[in-house]
Amino acid sequence: MTLAALIESLHGKGTFRRSAARLPGGIETFARVLDGKGIRTVVEIGTYRGVSAAVMAQYVDRVITIDLRHGRLERDGVTLDRLAFWHSLGLRNIEYLPVADDMDKARQIAGLQFDFAFIDGAHNADSVRSDFAMVKHCGRVLFHDYDDSGRQGLDFVYAFVNTLPARQVQIMDGFAMWTAA
Repeated sequence: MTLAALIESLHGKGTFRRSAARLPGGIETFARVLDGKGIRTVVEIGTYRGVSAAVMAQYVDRVITIDLRHGRLERDGVTLDRLAFWHSLGLRNIEYLPVADDMDKARQIAGLQFDFAFIDGAHNADSVRSDFAMVKHCGRVLFHDYDDSGRQGLDFVYAFVNTLPARQVQIMDGFAMWTAA
């Protein structure tokens, strides 16, 4: 049984809501950029339910996922034990770091060693730029929500990624992969 099928059977289709893994080709994109690439530790910014962390955990030794202690899910009134979710899938290589704010996030990330980052946190101009600055030293950063919706002022990931050197960016549907020169 695939991980996606296991998630759906244990937790329902709604679990994929707002996940990068729900996009057509989303799970395949994670496999393409992680499987067999020698990546040991991933830092993910933006956890939501933890589906993307679960998908990435199949291909690496460790996933450290960071989200606001009172993020979108919590503000929507949902209580979710992410650790229990991952354990129900047989995954024990994911660490959840809830943070109070961007300063706390920066402090946490500064103390971590990782060789890949996935950015799927707040989608505003300041957050995308600062999240990238915090993780780019790892040399490989995957962005979610790289799309031009045509809604001026809302395409912050798209606009930011387009400021990076084109030769360092690979576009994959709703994702963009930046690799250091």
